[in-house]
Amino acid sequence: MTDTTNPFVRDKDGKIPNLTAIAKLTRENPLRAVALCKAAGEKLDVWFPMNPQ
Repeated sequence: MTDTTNPFVRDKDGKIPNLTAIAKLTRENPLRAVALCKAAGEKLDVWFPMNPQ
């Protein structure tokens, strides 16, 4: 992901502005996605649930 903004940071209304960016980041670099999620103060278990299959 070349964009330096954190896609997990919510806007002034408390909404995630770009879910597509989060999905793309998660596919391309899952470790960075987790780090950015933590940095944004989001709960990891909401964004990355443990779902054994």
